[in-house]
Amino acid sequence: MDLNQIAKNKQNFAAKRVGGDLVLVPMKDNVAEMNAMFTLNEVGSFVWDNLNEESTRELLSVAIAEEFEVDHAIAKTDLEEFLVQIQDMMNG
Repeated sequence: MDLNQIAKNKQNFAAKRVGGDLVLVPMKDNVAEMNAMFTLNEVGSFVWDNLNEESTRELLSVAIAEEFEVDHAIAKTDLEEFLVQIQDMMNG
């Protein structure tokens, strides 16, 4: 799974903060696909907000560990799980 490709595909989603969560709605031909909405928790929102074309797994996992004060190994595992889910969502 290519972080660069995920970062590029972010433009295909409308994002809206609702409480502490981030709701993503896939857009296709400028139309929202409301039956395919996704809600990201605080950690997922943090990754989404910090994911760009220069991101690496290492940089993101270090940022998660620092932001949420968790062990780096836990942050790496959580990041990988998130990336699998986000890739599945983008492949829809």
